[in-house]
Amino acid sequence: MPRDFKTILCSTDFSEDSCRAIEYGVRFATVSDGTLILAHIIHVPSGELYQPERPTLNFDEATARARTLLEDIRQKRTSGYPKCELLVEIGDPYEQLLAIAKRRNVDLIVTATHGRSGIEHLVMGSVAEKVIRHAPCPVFVVRRGAA
Repeated sequence: MPRDFKTILCSTDFSEDSCRAIEYGVRFATVSDGTLILAHIIHVPSGELYQPERPTLNFDEATARARTLLEDIRQKRTSGYPKCELLVEIGDPYEQLLAIAKRRNVDLIVTATHGRSGIEHLVMGSVAEKVIRHAPCPVFVVRRGAA
């Protein structure tokens, strides 16, 4: 029996891989007429991600910029899906994603993996891997470079 995913959480770091994952989230939401939550977690408010011309930003500036970037993704990647919410949180991405999933009773988490391996994986860890292991709901992971 297919499961209805009424609340779908899609995390993004604004990479192309995470934007492709959002497109999968839209498909799940459309099929179940569910709510799609596009979330970005600010871990370090470096200008490199939010405003390349400024080396550092405070959290308020980074939050405002992240909301603008999320709105851009909503316009370009959700095909006008009407039940789409934007959410920006501050903290550890893994911890915040799990907190959102529990708080909002999320039925499905959709995320991308960057495909790191070796030393880089050991040092950086994998948000997707931690979410898979501890999520209170199913997790759909989109591989790096997946179409």
